[in-house]
Amino acid sequence: MDISSLNTIKKSPLFNILMFSGFWALQLFVTKLAFNSGAQVLSFQLLSIGVALALLAITLLPRFGGDFRSLYRETPDLFWKLFFANSIQSGLGTCLSIIGISLTSMINAGFLVKLATVTTILFAWLILKERLTATKVMMVISMLSGAYLLTTKGQILLPRVGDLYILGACVSWSLGNVLVRKHVKSQPIKIELVTFQKPLAGLPVVLVLVSLAVWSPDIFGSLSQTLSCCKPPLAVLPHTVGNGFLLAMTWTYLNNTLKISSASYMTMMSMITPVIVSLLAIIFLGETLIWIQILGAGLIILSGVVTHFSSIANE
Repeated sequence: MDISSLNTIKKSPLFNILMFSGFWALQLFVTKLAFNSGAQVLSFQLLSIGVALALLAITLLPRFGGDFRSLYRETPDLFWKLFFANSIQSGLGTCLSIIGISLTSMINAGFLVKLATVTTILFAWLILKERLTATKVMMVISMLSGAYLLTTKGQILLPRVGDLYILGACVSWSLGNVLVRKHVKSQPIKIELVTFQKPLAGLPVVLVLVSLAVWSPDIFGSLSQTLSCCKPPLAVLPHTVGNGFLLAMTWTYLNNTLKISSASYMTMMSMITPVIVSLLAIIFLGETLIWIQILGAGLIILSGVVTHFSSIANE
């Protein structure tokens, strides 16, 4: 394979969405390992964002620092629109999901986060005027059915207060991603600038959540526990660094996908993520899947194949 063919593949929607889903799955897997090793939720999130920001600064600022300053000085309107979109997606979405996970069961959380596919498609229809076709609706229903079987093993979900926060997180993730797609689609902006801005925009919102530890220690942990990010346990440190790296890569390929394909394609194809997470759990944690979970994974994969070969990516 020559360099030209390789570059063509790297710029394709399928390559970028698979890279995004793969890094996202690894990030979720590493996060689970970190919590098993005693990581505190908020301090782990803060340190991970810090590591991601440092890595992006090292890799992007030498090449795009001038462009970033120009974006702020010459087109401040676009800069703050992107900042707002990133703060909703990376900041508010993350915060609401953390609160929700702390107030509901993992089974509920594992399935409900997949509803971001529905909210993304609705926002893409309303804001980006992407089509809402019968094929798209059928594939979403099939994917959600597969995700339900894979994450819950067919169990009935019992509603909890935290579910509302997770639904709020889905809305935040979807709205933020759709707004990013809107701006990068209509403006000649380098996508690396959007990627570097993401942790900068999300960090203030996460810091607000840290301050809430004073008022709600039962949910967030005490303030002293939250500020333990200054001296994390050694067992957690490798997971934190790894999670920061994976966050940076996840954001990179998420924005690359939004730049070159529709928001609907991004959210539908990324449903492969729970399948990858399940494979990682089988390989490294010795977990097993029952037949109903295998059926769910099959539904997701089959729907993804149909989605890829439809015209959804080019809307």
